[in-house]
Amino acid sequence: MIEAAAFSGATAEVLGYATGRERPDATTSANEWGKGGDSFPSLHTTVAFAVGTVFAESGNDEYRWIRRIIGYGVAGATAYVRVDENVHWLSDTVAGAALGIATAKFVLNRQDAQTRGTVQFQPVKNGWLISYSMRTH
Repeated sequence: MIEAAAFSGATAEVLGYATGRERPDATTSANEWGKGGDSFPSLHTTVAFAVGTVFAESGNDEYRWIRRIIGYGVAGATAYVRVDENVHWLSDTVAGAALGIATAKFVLNRQDAQTRGTVQFQPVKNGWLISYSMRTH
């Protein structure tokens, strides 16, 4: 969860400054891009969906439905509050949710790949040693 939160948060910060979109409490136009704002995407929504998705989708299938209700519910509530408090446009929260979910899926898939097998490179005299190892259950 921490890894997904860090990756998604860093990405949202960079995108926020790159797009420069003004927040709804600073302007009445949703098309105020490049003005120095940091509204797009919503950082809070991005991190909430990244953490919520990892919480919901990791682990075994027993009680997954409860984890999904909690994880996606808290993330969805976070997005709702950001729009309701007039600090983000709806599109900011939708983009944040998509970024958070995508980052969480990336982190989860990367961790699955590490448990399947690893490739290692090691320098040896007159060349390289390449090895592949895989855990068996």
